[in-house]
Amino acid sequence: MARVDKAVNIEDLRRMAMRRLPYFIRAYVETGAGDGGGVRRNIDAFRRYQFVPRSLTGVREVDTGNELFGQKYASSFGISAVGTTGIYRRHADIYLAEAAQNANIPFILSGAATSSLQDVIKAAPTNTWYQLYVARQQAITDRMIGRAQDAGIKVMVYTVDYPVVNRSEIIARTGISLGSGPTLKTFPGLFFDALRHPCWTAEYLRHGGLPKLESWTEFVPPGTSAKELARFYYANWHSTPTWEELDRVRRAWPGPLVVKGIVHPDDVVRAAQAGADAVTISNHGGNKLDCMQGSLDALAAVRSAVGPDVKLFFDGGIRRGSDVIVANALGAAHSFVGRATLYGVMAGGLAGAKRALSILQTDLEHTMAMIGCRTTADITAACLAGIRGSGEPGG
Repeated sequence: MARVDKAVNIEDLRRMAMRRLPYFIRAYVETGAGDGGGVRRNIDAFRRYQFVPRSLTGVREVDTGNELFGQKYASSFGISAVGTTGIYRRHADIYLAEAAQNANIPFILSGAATSSLQDVIKAAPTNTWYQLYVARQQAITDRMIGRAQDAGIKVMVYTVDYPVVNRSEIIARTGISLGSGPTLKTFPGLFFDALRHPCWTAEYLRHGGLPKLESWTEFVPPGTSAKELARFYYANWHSTPTWEELDRVRRAWPGPLVVKGIVHPDDVVRAAQAGADAVTISNHGGNKLDCMQGSLDALAAVRSAVGPDVKLFFDGGIRRGSDVIVANALGAAHSFVGRATLYGVMAGGLAGAKRALSILQTDLEHTMAMIGCRTTADITAACLAGIRGSGEPGG
């Protein structure tokens, strides 16, 4: 296992993780949709902002805590939903959930999880949120909502940004889908790549190959194989979301509802009017469309347009604790990280997940002290020296 305790920043964890993975997996993680432009744009957007510290503030100790929906969390960021994580590292969902519980931050369990909701709840009984994709079959959607409610989930995150299945140029080139795994046709090309990455390959084989999407097992007959389950999932998970669907989910879910994947101000306003308690500005980590704006640019534009009353969350491109502060200054009430903690868990399991959170938290605390912000409420657009245009701080 990589010495994740030696990692100084998230980039160190990324390098460790990439060394462990076969090409078709690491390329998919790094590229996202299309040619990877969305992933790069998300990251690069943060580099366009610098801080303007205030001096003689006397700030040394800071409070990074944040209250959401009646619960106080230790920091202003959480772990975003990432699907099929068991392919990257077995039990990754559980490791990430446990790390989040230990750090007292939110963890969003993917609607395409390879660990069961019950097992994740055991790891993070008070900090687990649930991501919902509306299924083609209404009965499946109803069951997922009911199952989350029965498990004690407090916050539902309805993800709405996939009207059609995304296009991955990596999958098109390799012929290997993370949902179906290797096939007889793709095995010869994968064989030598797998030999060059023995740790990942040994774990994959030791656990029986392709992991099951445990969040979907109850919808198929007992004994269904992982590949058959993956085919069922891809045939049934995807339903083009509509405003009518949002209204239906809002009626069915009694707790706080977050709508994730909206980037247009008019859509944000309408979602709030439909009863969303918060809206997450996100381009699905660059996995939606490679030619759309970065999530941070969308956040700045949305906050400027909708004003201060709509609660906005943010997701996309965070690699440092200072990035969390930038998002907060541009109007995010809370931020979520996907790849940053995924790199940690891929590199070193639970220890890697904890190390990723520690890196982000330490940088967050340091930067807040250096710019004179004692609490997250002190972080405003005035902390930034932005650029003019779509990325200009707004409210």
